[in-house]
Amino acid sequence: GIGAYLYAALASEYAGRDWDAQFAIPVIAIVVAVSGFLVGLPSRRLAGDYLAIVTLFFLQLWLVVLINASFARGPNGISDIYPLEFFGREITSLDGYFYVALGAFVLIISVLYLVNESRTGRAWRALREDELAAEMMTTPVNRLKLLAFAVGAGVAGVAGAIFAPVQGAVFPANFDIVLLITIYAMVVLGGAGSLFGVTVGAI
Repeated sequence: GIGAYLYAALASEYAGRDWDAQFAIPVIAIVVAVSGFLVGLPSRRLAGDYLAIVTLFFLQLWLVVLINASFARGPNGISDIYPLEFFGREITSLDGYFYVALGAFVLIISVLYLVNESRTGRAWRALREDELAAEMMTTPVNRLKLLAFAVGAGVAGVAGAIFAPVQGAVFPANFDIVLLITIYAMVVLGGAGSLFGVTVGAI
């Protein structure tokens, strides 16, 4: 949601700006990663159901802000979003957006695979399996949790930045609890901790 609204703020008739996608998407990813880090600060000591409830709280908070904020045009949302434009070339067809999304997926899944195989990835897996044992083995639990929040949020920001121009408009209703449940279902069906599994779950 933040990624989609940020794209609307950087490339729409309403905002009066038209950033090229090669500049807008990285900026959006960084800003949303920072917001994920900030959201992670008060919830880094939670796990399981409690973490899910806090996630739900932040979703509801975000929806209330969108519906009541003048900069987001309330429930009317922001329309007239410009299409993605890479180096002066606009993406206008559905096929074009499919290939943009596919390229983004391949790039992100490759980076996540490399991170998963790195020292940080091994620490994340240890943290997922047994947080107390990982902490006893001098793993920096809080720092790794915040990093996970930031990375996850950054990926979501890229998805939002692609979603907004595909739709041509963004509304608060695009990001309600149904979307959150859908994302949870993808992870549950595919299996948490497996890149291939969550890919299959998403499909």
